[in-house]
Amino acid sequence: MNRVLIVAGERQTGERYQQALGQDGFQTAVVWNPIQMVEFCRQHSPDFMVVDLDLSELGLWSALQGVRGIGTLANVPFFGLASTANQQLFEKAKAAGFVSVFPTHDSSRQVIEALRREVDRSSTPVEEEVNDVVSRDPSLNRLREVARDIVQTAASLRGRVTEYGEDGPELFGYIENSGREIRKKLNSVADFSLHDKELRHDFRNMIGSVTGFAELILMESGLSYESTQGLTRLRENSREFVDILDMQKAEATA
Repeated sequence: MNRVLIVAGERQTGERYQQALGQDGFQTAVVWNPIQMVEFCRQHSPDFMVVDLDLSELGLWSALQGVRGIGTLANVPFFGLASTANQQLFEKAKAAGFVSVFPTHDSSRQVIEALRREVDRSSTPVEEEVNDVVSRDPSLNRLREVARDIVQTAASLRGRVTEYGEDGPELFGYIENSGREIRKKLNSVADFSLHDKELRHDFRNMIGSVTGFAELILMESGLSYESTQGLTRLRENSREFVDILDMQKAEATA
């Protein structure tokens, strides 16, 4: 769950944004002045900060530098709130590294959408280009196709992990890691090697993570249609993967 620190000059503003962000799945905390902001950040590491720029007359800019000086928060994204359109203020916010500035009293939806875009951007790693091996073994080739679909399906779901409950990001990480490891291992084994019992056992354990964690996430309430479809596809891919392993076992014992 992504953590957001709200730095608000007015109680009504702080409580409004805290409620809106909380309802959208963010974990929030509120402080009321720049000094409290720095003190909070010395003890905690928020993923994002929503800062009321009306606090600029109360030492806000030096406090922001203090936050940036904390090692774990050197690159924390700041989002600003401003009650008036002040170009000079906007320029100072830009120079301080704010991602965006929004009108304080407008709908909080704009801020939430900006946070979501930043979540998606920061949680999307650069994928290593993988060229699957094509061999003379049709079963091995099909497993490679299934593994590639698992990796691609997981990548398409990455931006929706906030739907998956408090432990969702961790569980989904196991799915992604297992998919990549399966694909890597499949490209390193020899043709017609799936008759080997130990190799099949290794693959069963690896695909079991995809199946098990996809089923756990599917038990969460409030999943979107896209998440349900994608997680179901992961489960179906896992089932086909195991079926192919079972056929290889049958051939090995025939």
